[in-house]
Amino acid sequence: MRQIDRYILGQLLAPMGFFALVFTGVIWLTQSLRIVDTVVNNNQSAAVFLELSTLLLPSVMMMVLPIAALSATLFTINRLYTESELTVLMAAGQSSAALLRPAIYLGLFATALTAALTIYLVPRAATELSTRTSEMRAEFANSLLREGQFNHPLPGVTVYLRQANSEGQMLDIFIHDARSGGQSITYTASQARLVKSEDRLQLVLFDGAAQQFEDAGNSLSILDFDRFAYDLGPMVAADVQRNRKPAEYGIGELLNPPAALWNEDEALRARLMAEGHDKLSSPLYALAFPMLALAAIVGGAFRRGGAGVRIAVAVGLAVVVRSGGIAAKSAVEGNVQLWPVLYILPVLLMMGSYLYVTRGARPLRRRQVAA
Repeated sequence: MRQIDRYILGQLLAPMGFFALVFTGVIWLTQSLRIVDTVVNNNQSAAVFLELSTLLLPSVMMMVLPIAALSATLFTINRLYTESELTVLMAAGQSSAALLRPAIYLGLFATALTAALTIYLVPRAATELSTRTSEMRAEFANSLLREGQFNHPLPGVTVYLRQANSEGQMLDIFIHDARSGGQSITYTASQARLVKSEDRLQLVLFDGAAQQFEDAGNSLSILDFDRFAYDLGPMVAADVQRNRKPAEYGIGELLNPPAALWNEDEALRARLMAEGHDKLSSPLYALAFPMLALAAIVGGAFRRGGAGVRIAVAVGLAVVVRSGGIAAKSAVEGNVQLWPVLYILPVLLMMGSYLYVTRGARPLRRRQVAA
C-alpha cells in the first residue's frame, strides 16, 4: 500500500469508528426498547435485559456499518477537499482515480465485517434471542400469573392468585373460564401447583370447587373436588413450539432449503431463498457506498465553497439504491427468479461511481475566479 493511500485510509478509519459507534448506540437504544416489555412482564432482572439487548448488537451493526462507511468517506474527503489537501495531492501528480484506492480499502474492510456479521453472528444471535424469549414466556408462573393481580392469559380466561412462589406453588386461586360462550365456569381452590411436562402445562387445584350456571342462568351447579387438573397447554403452546424465522437460518439452508424445511410450501421456500440472497448481497453496499461518496465529491470540478450539494446528492442516491434493494427482496419473495437483482443494484452503483471518477482520469480542476 502506498504511503499516500495509508494516510488517506488512516483519515477514513477514525471517523468510521466514530459514526459506527454513534449510529449503533442510537439504533440499539431504540431496538432494545421492545425488550423492556418482555423483561418487565416476565419479572426478569436488569442482567437479563442487558443480555437480551446485547444479542441485538450484531443485527444493529450489520445495518450501521455501510452507513458509517458512507458517512466517514463523505466527512473525510470533504474535509480534505475544503482544506485544499486534495488540491496539493493533485498538484503532485495524484489523479482523482487514484483516490479510489483508499475508499475501496475502507469499503473492503467494512464489507468483510458486514459479511461476518450477516452470515455468522446475526443468525446465531437471532436464534439465541428468540430461544431466550420463548423460555421466559414458558415460565408460566412468572410471565402469565402474577400474584395479587387479575391476569388474562387468554381471551375469556381470568386468573387471580393471592400468593405464588418460584416452585409453582400457589395459594387462594380463582379461575373464571368464559371461553365456551354463555356457559362460564368458575374454579376456586385453596392451593394449586403448576405441573410441567415436555409438551403440556397443567394447574393442579386442591381443595376447591367448580361453579357453573345452567339452564340459561336459572340454576347453579357446584362441584366440590379434592384434586382437579386444569389444562394450561393452549396458553403456552405457541411460545414453546415456536417456528424459526428465516433470519435464524444459515446461508446454506437459505440458498438451498431442505425439503423438510419448507415442506412443499413454495411461498416459504421463496422467502427463505430471498433472505439468503439478501444476506449475501447486503455486504456489497459497504463497498459501494464509500465509492459513491468519493465520486460525489471528487468527480466534479473544484468548488471553493465546499461540496454540500454533492453530499446531499450522494446521501439521496444511497437511500434510493438501498430502498431499491429492500424492494427487490420483496420482489424475489414473489418470484425467486429475480434474485440477481439483489446483486445488480450495488454492483451498478460501484461501476457508476468508478466510471464517474475515472472518466479521463483528470486531476481536480480549479474553477477560474474573476479578478
